[in-house]
Amino acid sequence: MDDWLYHYACRGNTGCINSFIRKDLAGRWKARWGIGRMNYTIEPGLYAVGNPESSSPVFISANYKMSFDYLRKDLNSVDGWILVLDTKGINVWCAAGKGTFGTDELVNRIAIVRLGDIVRHRELIVPQLGHRA
Repeated sequence: MDDWLYHYACRGNTGCINSFIRKDLAGRWKARWGIGRMNYTIEPGLYAVGNPESSSPVFISANYKMSFDYLRKDLNSVDGWILVLDTKGINVWCAAGKGTFGTDELVNRIAIVRLGDIVRHRELIVPQLGHRA
């Protein structure tokens, strides 16, 4: 368990997270003020929110922890999956512009976590800012 995220083994290569915790507020505040900003990341991979099943929605996020935190905060009553891409700690919008949040990384991460073995559908919910302008 790290300082900022309650994370424990859930199902094979996935992690379970709770919706949001108070320690995350301190981390967000520090990142906003530039304290440890470049280290404010989450490990890329697949995370379970609530009690997802094979039919549950799959949300895509960057591995900048603040992007991830806002998403999981909004999912507090949803059973679903969050697939975190390796964006080198950059938020979704900036990573899309730099090319680290894109099709190549998405396809790669889907293969790494074996998403096809976990969900039975082929629908992904991608952030609105997850495209190049």
